Amino acid sequence: MARAESTHATGGRKEVSETLRVPSAMAQFLLRIVPASRRRKVAKGDAIYRQGELSDQIFVIVSGRIGITMLRPDGQELLIDIVGAGALCGEGAAFDHLPRFSNAGALEPSEMLAIPAGEFCELMSSHADLAAMVVQTIALKQRMLASRLLQVTQASPEVRITELLSQITMPESPKIVLTHQQIANLIGASRITVTRTMQKLRRDGTVRCKRGQYELVLSPRSPVSGGTAVSSIDG
Repeated sequence: MARAESTHATGGRKEVSETLRVPSAMAQFLLRIVPASRRRKVAKGDAIYRQGELSDQIFVIVSGRIGITMLRPDGQELLIDIVGAGALCGEGAAFDHLPRFSNAGALEPSEMLAIPAGEFCELMSSHADLAAMVVQTIALKQRMLASRLLQVTQASPEVRITELLSQITMPESPKIVLTHQQIANLIGASRITVTRTMQKLRRDGTVRCKRGQYELVLSPRSPVSGGTAVSSIDG
């Protein structure tokens, strides 16, 4: 299971940043209408589902951080996303009844709702607001994956890193905790490439480092618009 961790500033606890943020409205809505028996707590390191298995369970994250990974034919594990409260996981395989194409595991103690696909469909039929939130959440996931694919196939490592950090950064949560290996997995590069690129960005003045945090000032070469991304990157 992916161990995407970095030291928390307040006492040795391990945390990791989300790479796909989803509004928590859907999770809060479901908490009000689904039975308490659907709630499940998982410990750090526990698998939620595994690639290749058949299951009709759909998971909605209530709290914690979940790592989504895929195993390549050569056995290498690739980090796809890190998601938190509000995220929808495992819906593809639950709806199409095909084997799961990814793994999901808890990166920290987490809580989620586990709902069978049939029951989930009934809830959407009965609650139009829920159906709209599900569609919006799936659309967001597709948009982010498409953007990531475009970066991997067309952009330079400098632009890929800049865009990734820009996408993850939120005004209310500017600090990003990802290792160089995690960034490499997310942008389709090697860890060495990421480390060398970060060094180059620092030399060019695009990245400033202070007290273990990288302040990434967006390059004009990047098509991403926005302000400044602050990232604490554990190499």
